[in-house]
This record gives sequence, C-alpha cells and structure tokens, in this order.
Amino acid sequence: MSNALKLVQIGKRDLQLDDDMYRNLLEQITGERSAKGLSESQLNAVVDAMKQRGFKPKAANAKGKPKARAAEVAKIRVIWLVMFEQGFVRSKTEVALNTYVKRMTKTSNGQGVDRIEWLTSDKAVQVLEGLKKWHYRCMADAIVARGGRVPANDKLTGPAGYEKLAVYYEENYCGNV
Repeated sequence: MSNALKLVQIGKRDLQLDDDMYRNLLEQITGERSAKGLSESQLNAVVDAMKQRGFKPKAANAKGKPKARAAEVAKIRVIWLVMFEQGFVRSKTEVALNTYVKRMTKTSNGQGVDRIEWLTSDKAVQVLEGLKKWHYRCMADAIVARGGRVPANDKLTGPAGYEKLAVYYEENYCGNV
C-alpha cells in the first residue's frame, strides 16, 4: 500500500467519514468512488482536500495525545442551542449548524468546511465570533422591539459586550420571545 493511500485511509478515520461521505469526497476530487487504482497524484489531491477539512497527517512515529478537536466547537454548539431555545434559529439540528458552518467558512474558491467536527481551531474561532455577533444582534433587536434598552458596558461608554448582554437577556427576556 502506498504512503498516499495510507494517508487517505488515516484521513478517513480521523475525519470520521462514513462510507458514503468518503466515497462522495473521492468522487468529488477524482471522479472515482474507490481509492483502488488511483494514481499517486490523485491520492495526494484527496489528502489535500482532507487537509482543507481539518485532517493533519503526522509522522508515523509521532507520539503524544491524539488530535484534540477545537475547544471552540463546544461553545459554538451551546450558543446554537441557546439561539434555538430563544427563537433566533429555526432548527437545532446538526444539519442546520453544519450549513451555517459551511457558509461562514466559505473561501474565495467557494468551498467551506462541511462539518463542525472538521473545523481547525482558527476556523472554529472565526465561526464562534461570527455566531456571537449574530446572537448579539438578535438579542439587541429583540430587546429594542419590546421597548427595552441594551445595557451599557461597565464603564458606561457604550453598549454591553456579548457576555453581559447574554446574561441580561437571559434574566429579563427569556420565555418572552
């Protein structure tokens, strides 16, 4: 088995691709639904595509902890569920969240990260900050729509930041969306 084919198999496992997702990826990159018989350059193209989705190949003798998923992913999921409970998003499903993740990570070539599990730390921070800004706007708009005012920051120099507004909204407006 060639090294590139081994990397493709490792990438499949590390990215937790089920058989359909794996074969769809192969077909998207090479036009084939099986890695058997692919050229070295085709296999390398598949590995490159997997790297764009968060796969980080390691040396064969690399030791240490397995790759930790971005800590921000848990925060993204929590905020998404809170936004659903507050009525700001219509669906709490992974499909809906993954659609948002893909849209937020789209690059100039039109491709984004398909699944939240595939986010690198940098991309996860990008998605998290975008989600927090969106949530902030939703909460602020809901407060104003009910005749309220967005609280000020601690120095009284402008509006409250995300964390303070989230607590304020939860205490004063939840259940009344």
